[in-house]
Amino acid sequence: MNEPGVASLDGALQLLNLLADRPGIGLSEIARRSGITKSRVYRLLSTLEARFYVQKSGDPATYRLGHQILVLGVSARSQNLLLCAAEPLLDQLSERLNENLQIRLREGEEVVQIISRTSKQTLQVRSAVGNRRRLGEGPSGKLLLAYATQALQDQYVEQAKDPAQLSAQLREIRQQQLARSRGELTPGVWAFAVPIFDSRRECIAALSLSAPMQRAEPSADEVIEQLSQAAAQISAQLGCSSYSTL
Repeated sequence: MNEPGVASLDGALQLLNLLADRPGIGLSEIARRSGITKSRVYRLLSTLEARFYVQKSGDPATYRLGHQILVLGVSARSQNLLLCAAEPLLDQLSERLNENLQIRLREGEEVVQIISRTSKQTLQVRSAVGNRRRLGEGPSGKLLLAYATQALQDQYVEQAKDPAQLSAQLREIRQQQLARSRGELTPGVWAFAVPIFDSRRECIAALSLSAPMQRAEPSADEVIEQLSQAAAQISAQLGCSSYSTL
């Protein structure tokens, strides 16, 4: 087993993720933020630059993602079953509801947004693809925590200010297949999230909608129904049957 090679791969991936969040930073700043030595960062960046995954410019040099990432992104989008199933349905849902829609996944103890559709209304809520939050924050974060392993749920419950309240909340989310919030992350914004299941009947993502309270409050029941229907259709395309009985 080539441990140094594995470590180098891990370091290179760490740098790519860092540049995705903070494009145009220099070598010293990359080393500081990554915790990798400056000399090793330079070697990794040079390799990535030679393969067009990283682009260097200016004097002093700064770094950003290169065009090969775009090539991979196009291929990944066409090969990702969730994206292929979800995007047409999100387009339809966006036309009907005209509110901000997102699909988020759990990555360890973070939640990352991979798809979004933005409202065309003057007063709107925005969130960008790539946006990250801590697991347990907002309705998507709560929903994905509710469907996480029992060990991870127990860890969060033990650390909560009110363990009994969080435990009951996670149980209710699983029973209803729904998480909601009223101004939890942003005052005046209501949000709803429902699960997407795969062929193993495991929750792999959260489909959510966020909107200003004055529009979300009177239409909450309709929003929840349409979100659930869309999530059921996406889940069915991923091989999950009997969405409402999970």
